[in-house]
Amino acid sequence: MEIGETKIIRNKPLFATNMEDLEQIQKVFNKFGVRLIVVYGALLGWYRDKKFLPEDDDIDLAVIDPIDLKTRKAIGWILYDLGFEPQEITFNVFGRMEPAEIGYNGDDKTGIIVCKKRTNFTIFFFYKEYCKTHKEEEYVCIPKLGALKLISTPARFFNKTDTIKIGKEKYLTPSPIEGYLEYSYEDWKDPLMRDHSPTYNQSHPKYQEYIKDILKQNEATIFRNK
Repeated sequence: MEIGETKIIRNKPLFATNMEDLEQIQKVFNKFGVRLIVVYGALLGWYRDKKFLPEDDDIDLAVIDPIDLKTRKAIGWILYDLGFEPQEITFNVFGRMEPAEIGYNGDDKTGIIVCKKRTNFTIFFFYKEYCKTHKEEEYVCIPKLGALKLISTPARFFNKTDTIKIGKEKYLTPSPIEGYLEYSYEDWKDPLMRDHSPTYNQSHPKYQEYIKDILKQNEATIFRNK
């Protein structure tokens, strides 16, 4: 399927029994003292239904802590050494679709890890910026150097964190959880009305016009994030 500026090829659905991978990833981040936050569909499923959503095919996690590039790359390589291979995902980089790399993709400010073992994982490494459209600070993810902005969330949901129990372990979440879910999904209480959380393009109309004007000139035009 395609989500905004990202093309994603999925293999199989996510099952509620696949929690060992999540626990293993949590231990890696704990080793580096980096907070890992459960977000989007994974949080929706466990908060509302006490299980992963049957139609969901990955677990979304977020990192908001400022960490250097060496630590980001080390986390990615350790996960790869533990058997977490890259997913088949490509990102729009200067107008060309570029596949995800092994481990961490991005720079010392923002990036992503898209990996899979028995379960698919998308780990967003956010940076904070002020949004003129929504007139508030947001956490934004750019998945690769030169790629388009992928997704964002108001920073107010991360001023403090809550927790949720998944299996035997507790994990951090945005706060308040219901406010975050309402922002991300609107009708989050209705299991029949769940849409994917909006991409950056969808939630920032002016950005759509900006990238359209640039990319139609030349697919290799240098893209500067604003």
